[in-house]
Amino acid sequence: MNSTFKHFLFITFILLIKTSSANTVINTAINNPYKDVRSNLIDAIEEKALNISKIYHASDMLNRTKDSVQNAKNIYQKAEIIEFCSAKISHQLVSANHLNISACPFKIALYSLVDNPNKTHVVYTKLTPLDLKSAPPTTQANKLIQSLVESAAW
Repeated sequence: MNSTFKHFLFITFILLIKTSSANTVINTAINNPYKDVRSNLIDAIEEKALNISKIYHASDMLNRTKDSVQNAKNIYQKAEIIEFCSAKISHQLVSANHLNISACPFKIALYSLVDNPNKTHVVYTKLTPLDLKSAPPTTQANKLIQSLVESAAW
């Protein structure tokens, strides 16, 4: 096999990965105060014995830096991104395909908007399997995340 053909195969492989890994953003709007939804979400994660690895305070960063960005404005009253891990599902994902490491840790964002602070949005990216072997653990990950979002809505 000549080097040009190998290069073509490599580029084709990369393009297949990129096109097959398109994800969908799922938004659930809840008519409850931010602090209640956040508390419900944290409780749901901890009740499943999952590890919260990081909570990113997105609205704090955006509000702090908006003056240095032209035409930036406050969009979020409060916004955070919660990262967490399921060791079992993560192991299944990476065992199916080493590229699935990009799905870890799992993330759920929640926010309330400045112009509608009484509604809280819970948002996550629905994962798409990279290949057939990745489909079962990807489905498990999506079900886990969806169950946490449902718990946050109580």
